[in-house]
Amino acid sequence: MESAIFKELGFSDREIKVYIALLELGSVTVGPIAAKTMLQHSKVYETLDKLREKGLASYIIVSKTRHYQAADPKDILGLIDDRKKRFTAILAELELKKKFSDAKQVAVVHEGFNAFKGLFNRIADELEPGGSYAAFAFKNEYYTLAASLFLRSFHQKLAEKHVNDRLLGHHSVRSALKKTFTGNHNIKIRFCSNDTPLGVIIIKDKVINLLWGERPTAIEITSAQIHAQYEQFFDEYWKKAKP
Repeated sequence: MESAIFKELGFSDREIKVYIALLELGSVTVGPIAAKTMLQHSKVYETLDKLREKGLASYIIVSKTRHYQAADPKDILGLIDDRKKRFTAILAELELKKKFSDAKQVAVVHEGFNAFKGLFNRIADELEPGGSYAAFAFKNEYYTLAASLFLRSFHQKLAEKHVNDRLLGHHSVRSALKKTFTGNHNIKIRFCSNDTPLGVIIIKDKVINLLWGERPTAIEITSAQIHAQYEQFFDEYWKKAKP
């Protein structure tokens, strides 16, 4: 038990042995310490110096011979406090590094139906109730049975979580979209006559470009900046579009 705790605090095996020996032996010369710890005298001297540097050992000279003694165990708490203070001093810098790292733009390509399906399952799982999902609909893909069934099932999952689900499509696919999402009272669909990006999802800090075909592909871009631009673009079209 003692050794495990000391190791967690950064003590070496030799430092643990020598310090505990000092506690048990009291004021003592190197010989008894070496005998108790079964360490060579040179190793004991070396370890005592390290303990002295940490403030956990000291010595007095009696008849020209050094007698070592352990510092009060409570002093170890001082070491812990000191480490905490030194870490606190660099904490702001570390948090800033993480902030910059989180802000990096990352693009991931999901290729193939299984990867495509996995991405949509993750989106459905990660979106929280009351969260936001906005998408520019495909223009022709809703006429295919596979895409229609897949997207119907996905948006039903969003409905069950009461996600704010908005879909913006071209007026030419009005009938196909209405048919696909019949019975889904959660999704809000609007239509416009202007050309818009096709198959683009806008969620959280991500923008996802979708390509439907024999080998569905999704390009997932994580970027707060790009997300904000697309979100603004979507909202502008949404205000002008009609149900």
